[in-house]
Amino acid sequence: MRIGLIRHFEVECPHKWMMSAKEFSEWVNLYDGSPIKIMDLIIEQGTWEKCYCSNLSRTIETAQHIYRGDITKSELIREVPISPAFDSKIKLPYIFWLLAGRLAWLSSQQSQLESIKQTRDRVKRFISSILEEDNVLIVTHGFLMLQIKEQLINMGFRGDEFKKAKYGKVYVFERSQ
Repeated sequence: MRIGLIRHFEVECPHKWMMSAKEFSEWVNLYDGSPIKIMDLIIEQGTWEKCYCSNLSRTIETAQHIYRGDITKSELIREVPISPAFDSKIKLPYIFWLLAGRLAWLSSQQSQLESIKQTRDRVKRFISSILEEDNVLIVTHGFLMLQIKEQLINMGFRGDEFKKAKYGKVYVFERSQ
């Protein structure tokens, strides 16, 4: 089995350098509905037999641009939701809110909509649902790709290494039968 992981194209949604918790939440909501910057990438016909993407617009648009066959949308491969780790009117750097939110997720704090266990269970359910396929392309999100990669490696797949997935780059994982 061969699985291609690809991060959606870059999203056109600039952010302020400093923001409050409320402003960060508003920016996350805005980001989820913002347009993407189309890249010059088309997947060759026949390379992948099936394509899955999350049900967020940025992955749907990316998948429609790069893949010419049927595309199956799944909420199981949505990005890990992120919320401010705590409420504050004090403006803090954007990167602080990102890191604090991901650390809160990692420690399953109630400030996050989903725990690390819930994310891992969701990824396992998705991967289990596609294991009978041969060549699958998955258009998803950067942070979730790390969770998918970890699960694939745990299941005996080998593939391309990445710490932060690049927009529009296919990372291939294979497992011999």
